[in-house]
Amino acid sequence: MGCDYYIVKVIEIRFNDSLSPIQIELERDRGYFDFYMDEDDPLYDEKEKEYINDCLTPSMTPIVIYKNGEFSSEKLELKYKNTIHRQLNNNKEWKDIRKIIKYEYRYERD
Repeated sequence: MGCDYYIVKVIEIRFNDSLSPIQIELERDRGYFDFYMDEDDPLYDEKEKEYINDCLTPSMTPIVIYKNGEFSSEKLELKYKNTIHRQLNNNKEWKDIRKIIKYEYRYERD
């Protein structure tokens, strides 16, 4: 099953003392380009690039899940706490976390 691009939702854990955040992939969906326009149209190339750019632009607004030592809501804590805890390595603890954000990115398939 091929696709044209991927839509990936991740949680990013940012630490107080580190420049390297941890990313946890939550889901990956396939996307398909459905661009329909006559190839002979003088604006075809421009419109196709515009369409592809629109498809590859994330539609999800980033969500802050955790900040200043607490979750943004009890619902988010119940949903993500165990997943995040499993990804923390032995030398990182909850007190080391500055912020946790859920966001989406998209990229074209090779």
